[in-house]
Amino acid sequence: MPAFLIVAIFGAVLSGISLAIFAPYVTLRKISYMGEALSHIAFAGIAIAIVTGMNLNLSAMIFVSAVALGISWLARHQKLQEANTITIFLSLSMALGIILISLSKSYSFDLASYLFGNVLLIHYSEVWALAGLALLNIIYVSFFYKELFYLSYNPEMAKVFRIKIAVVDKIFYVLLAANIVLNLKSAGIILVTAQLILPAVIAFNLVHRLHHAIIVSVIAAIISALAGFGLSYLLNLPTGATIVMCQALLYAISFIFKRSL
Repeated sequence: MPAFLIVAIFGAVLSGISLAIFAPYVTLRKISYMGEALSHIAFAGIAIAIVTGMNLNLSAMIFVSAVALGISWLARHQKLQEANTITIFLSLSMALGIILISLSKSYSFDLASYLFGNVLLIHYSEVWALAGLALLNIIYVSFFYKELFYLSYNPEMAKVFRIKIAVVDKIFYVLLAANIVLNLKSAGIILVTAQLILPAVIAFNLVHRLHHAIIVSVIAAIISALAGFGLSYLLNLPTGATIVMCQALLYAISFIFKRSL
């Protein structure tokens, strides 16, 4: 097997794992729209990198993290509806991205891989970055499990028990932004949200405890990544889209099991 295919397989699997670890929390907190918005907001970060010559991932991560924290702060302190705030930032970011790219001499830059994903373009360094991100996600979830539990199920109860969740919440949004940005190469802006949501809904169809849901979510992501990669290679299909279709199939199967329980 060619070396680039081995790198791509590891990239697809690690991409699925990193997103799947966060998926149950995103689902429980009902902020799937936030994941979709941040993936589109990353477009402006990519445009800034094209214009300034910065590293694409670094530029997009800084921009998306800043916007995510800004949305959280405005919704919490200025009493603006989070959905409306997200829509405003999404529209402004997309408009900024379009303007910057239209003014850039590098307009011929291949944005298709970031819009639709192409795991075959992943490099060794990006695989290591995904591995490090997955490890960081595991450490974060393990260390702040109690705080994340209350943050997901009952933030008001956390105040009663004097459990500090504000800092954990900020870290959550920064890591969410990092997960979305680093997975754009493999999943793409269009499909990254599906990979952030589907593993969780599959898991919650089969189990009820949070820690079990995280494990099942990761397993579902690994299975769909391997199956999707294999099918895309054999049938010459887009890898990201095929992985999402495999996850959708697993969701249908999990839904059947849920109905039979």
